[in-house]
Amino acid sequence: MTSSFPASLRAWFADRRRELPWRVTDERGLRDPYRTWISEIMLQQTRVEAVIPYFENFMQQFDGPQALAAASEEQVLKAWAGLGYYRRARLLHAAAASLVHDFGCEFPESSEQLKSLPGIGAYTSAAIASLAFGERIPVVDGNVKRVVARYLALELAADDSKLERSARQQGRDWMEALPVDELAAAGELNEALMELGATVCLPRTPLCEQCPIAEGCVALQVGRASELPLPKRVKKWVNLEMVFLVHRVGARVFLKARQDGWSPGLYEPPSAILTNQVPDSAAAALQQSLEPAPSSGSDSPMQTMASLQNCGVVRHTITHHRIRAHVFLTQSSPAQPGKQWLDPDAVPLTGLARKVLLNATL
Repeated sequence: MTSSFPASLRAWFADRRRELPWRVTDERGLRDPYRTWISEIMLQQTRVEAVIPYFENFMQQFDGPQALAAASEEQVLKAWAGLGYYRRARLLHAAAASLVHDFGCEFPESSEQLKSLPGIGAYTSAAIASLAFGERIPVVDGNVKRVVARYLALELAADDSKLERSARQQGRDWMEALPVDELAAAGELNEALMELGATVCLPRTPLCEQCPIAEGCVALQVGRASELPLPKRVKKWVNLEMVFLVHRVGARVFLKARQDGWSPGLYEPPSAILTNQVPDSAAAALQQSLEPAPSSGSDSPMQTMASLQNCGVVRHTITHHRIRAHVFLTQSSPAQPGKQWLDPDAVPLTGLARKVLLNATL
């Protein structure tokens, strides 16, 4: 079972692999470590289809570690805006600096050395080391764990650490059956396992009739393929009711960088969490806080604000928060807009801010 598994899976992958912009290989069948690194970080908790345009744009702006390290954090966050989980982008930036200053722009070739870079853990280090350098180390993600859980009929939950360990050990066993003279074999096996989980061994409705390893799948033999792995623990959600004030000055909007909570460093319009207030009152309070008091003996730099316009509600989910945001619009014409009136296209916005701004129309 073990010896035939890698050969069957790799043959299937050679025929069925999706053409993706980060899957370019050299004459040895190995991938570029920088492109591999960027794609693997982007693909964490993000669908392949959503990643492709971001990856291509990122490569155009930052074509290697040196270009990425030389960019400002704001430039990197702006290129990342929309992918979410912005800590990934900050760690990419920090790791690029380390590659330039500590490794002379050359990637370490072993998974252990790669883990010394910011933001690179067991999964990403194994992916880069196997795909770009041929190290025989298994990559374990959600797709791989699902394949292993079904192939071995493991009665384990998808988020159980025992399943992670079992998948890693099974991966090592399969690696031992690979041809010793093929440098790219380990990376191909890792990619084939992830591809199988992403396209055939699906979470709810596995396409077992299309599976190249169905003959050896214990869960399929006992009629439990769709039941395994067992469900994750139920996520506890926090429901938030918020109000956002979109204050326009011509084409500019009053925006502030978040200091804490979700997406620190990214920009949003002023907001407040509603407790006992009604949305209109909270929006009026935000409006009042933005109007500077006139200095003694001079006119206020801002003309009287227009009345508030209720633009409706947008919904957004981030980490464990479900947000219902009431959007209000106001406009004014100050003689000298302050530094916080910004062009929304020129700064990195949170995903929620983009929804809010799109909703705030006349």
